[in-house]
Amino acid sequence: MTTARGGRPATGSTKWRFNPDKLGPDGKPAPGFQWFGRITKADKSRPWAPLDPSIEAHEVERARACAVQTAAYYRENPHADETVKETVDEWAKRFHAHKEKLGLSTVAEMRGRWRKWVSPELGTLAPRAVGRDDLERVVRRLDRAITTWTKAGGKRGSGLSPSTAANIWGDVVHAFDEMVRAKEPTLRALEKSPCENVRGPEAGDDREGQILYSDELLALLRGAPADPEATPVPLYRRQVYAMAAYTKTRASELEAVTAADVDLAHRTITIEKQTDRKSKGRKDTKRTKTRKVRTIDVEANLLPLVELLVKHPTGKGKRLLRMPPPEDRAELLRKDLLTVGVARKALHESDELQRAIVFHDLRDTGLVHMAVRGDAPLIIQWTGGHTDLQTTQGYIDRGRVERQRIGEPLPALPLELLPEPPTGLDPGLDPAEPAAETSYVSAMLGRSQRELKGFRVFS
Repeated sequence: MTTARGGRPATGSTKWRFNPDKLGPDGKPAPGFQWFGRITKADKSRPWAPLDPSIEAHEVERARACAVQTAAYYRENPHADETVKETVDEWAKRFHAHKEKLGLSTVAEMRGRWRKWVSPELGTLAPRAVGRDDLERVVRRLDRAITTWTKAGGKRGSGLSPSTAANIWGDVVHAFDEMVRAKEPTLRALEKSPCENVRGPEAGDDREGQILYSDELLALLRGAPADPEATPVPLYRRQVYAMAAYTKTRASELEAVTAADVDLAHRTITIEKQTDRKSKGRKDTKRTKTRKVRTIDVEANLLPLVELLVKHPTGKGKRLLRMPPPEDRAELLRKDLLTVGVARKALHESDELQRAIVFHDLRDTGLVHMAVRGDAPLIIQWTGGHTDLQTTQGYIDRGRVERQRIGEPLPALPLELLPEPPTGLDPGLDPAEPAAETSYVSAMLGRSQRELKGFRVFS
């Protein structure tokens, strides 16, 4: 008796589905619906194999019997595996599992994007049946989503941003490239990728983000409400804003920083990880976006706050900072700016050309301020963790445009940001005395930017 895995009598797993490679009675291609049966290949994968095309839709028992016979044939003839046709979705399932075994941290996101945007268009096709028309159908769908997102002013939940659409298309191109050139032989299914002559989704209008001018940044860090009756901006959030702008790190990288990552003796912070937003409470970490470790210099004006946080971390699990939830950061930032009287229209209103400020723009603020200050391009690139100098050039160009409005780049932190003076650098000063405290903090905050080396971008 033919048995299934585990010793059970085989009953034949079947599906009635469309087959673009179906053959007619004359042996010529005649795309249409037919029965498929699940079989087990030599590499342990379990694709669906087409059954006798003469079996009609209502002949369920006949299809099951044929599926049992077909499965038995492939068990007894493992070298016949090459004749089995997987669907694109079935191949993607094996591909994502392979990526997961390699330790890729973004497989969950890849699966989600594939399930929502690729599978409905290509999922039931065999890889070699995918043509230019099929791929352009995916692209048109992405383009429509980009248009919706743009018309909605980038509102969350409306369509797709151009960058997200580009990621989805990148998944498609990468998948078909792996079908051709995968290091894992069992993933190779094609001789040539059908994506080669297909243009991806539109880039859309690259809406300009926002940066804070120095007076706006200082008002935010002081946290004093414009309305005397209002509540000041919480200290923990002001410290987060300062660290984001002055370290120029990505939010997920900043959230993962611990006291152990800070080298006060050499005034550096090592950025080697980021929080995993998929983990409960974002407790877990993973490698950085660029999968590289970088060590950044602590700004002289930021040093007092860094020393304070090393001594008294505000985050959980030895993390330096207590960060607001990711989904609330942009809204809280805009709310706090309004609280302190920073109501510049561009910071709070989005349109088709620019978007309101988001938390990530604090990082951009710091990088543009570095450009205005005249830091070397390579230093800006390293600090920002950019993989190419072209990205960095965008910040330098913006600095040329914004330099007259920015004022003093990355100015000294306001005293309101330091609830107690840092200790240990100058034992001769007594922080208990108000005059001494003031002179200590002033001395700390007054450290010249000349300590930062590098040639000037601006003459």
